[in-house]
Amino acid sequence: MNNSDSWYNLRRNSIFYAALRFRVREAVKSSAKCAIIILLLVIFLIIPLNSAQAQGGIKVWPTKIDLTVNEGEQAERIINVKNQGGETIGVRAYVMDFSVDKDGNFIFSEPGHESYSASKWLSVNCTDFELAPGESQEVEVIIAAPADIEPGGHYAALFFETAPSANGEGVSISTRIPSLFYITVPGVTDADIVANAEIVSLILPGIVEKRPVEVGVVVENSGNVHLTIAAKAYFSDMFGGNSELDLGQVTVLPDGEGTLTGSWQKAPFIGRVRANFVIGYFDQHEELVNKSQRGEFWVFPWKHLAAIAAVIGSLVLLILLLHRRYRFRLERRSGP
Repeated sequence: MNNSDSWYNLRRNSIFYAALRFRVREAVKSSAKCAIIILLLVIFLIIPLNSAQAQGGIKVWPTKIDLTVNEGEQAERIINVKNQGGETIGVRAYVMDFSVDKDGNFIFSEPGHESYSASKWLSVNCTDFELAPGESQEVEVIIAAPADIEPGGHYAALFFETAPSANGEGVSISTRIPSLFYITVPGVTDADIVANAEIVSLILPGIVEKRPVEVGVVVENSGNVHLTIAAKAYFSDMFGGNSELDLGQVTVLPDGEGTLTGSWQKAPFIGRVRANFVIGYFDQHEELVNKSQRGEFWVFPWKHLAAIAAVIGSLVLLILLLHRRYRFRLERRSGP
């Protein structure tokens, strides 16, 4: 090997190693950038989580109290409040009225706003107190029903609210949790208490393309006490299939409405479906009452049918074209 070849090989190796070092440096830079990005994402995700845990909040139990109080009498209940955060917090207790719309959303208003308000019946032994980290407080609530109150259901919400505290951005944050009181005042006779519910309407599609099918029932409490109403839907299709769907339960206040819905997964591919909705609740005599209403709808997968029709149409067209070509060949062969 002469000197020129050696010099050429040396220069080629130098260029190769230089290119290799360049690629290694670029790979290291890219890896460093990726590591920095990942680290920043981890910090971004972890810090807010730790801040939320540090801020904590309060735990209140029980959040629902269902009781019976006679006219002119009192009852007592204990509500527990616990500081789940890492700092001492101040807690304020106050009462409000509440109602529930047919979608299950709670609406709170000033005491005495609702006709069935019981917010002025409630008094607590401490309306303002402090809780150290992890500390719990028992709050005694006295419920005093007036002597001349109308029998039936009366309702109130007792809120526990933390004093506003500033987060890292200087925004004031407070937490409030209600404990809901469902109070029944019995009457002199059975006629004074009416527990009755009706089915207002059904939630059914006229025509649905595919499953799941969203169905439901809207119920109305036409009595004067709150009712816990459960519902089920029973389905039968034109091919003999039968199934049922549990729609859950909802608590409905007097003169209020509630909606129970569900997703039916067992609809047939096509055809008419009959549905029977059944609601159940306990009346003033603690006897189970069931009421039902029927409806029907169609399952018509028009997209699938259109695709099938397109495939069949294409096959028919192809057969016609092949048949025409075959006839054309026969005519040419049998020609003069």
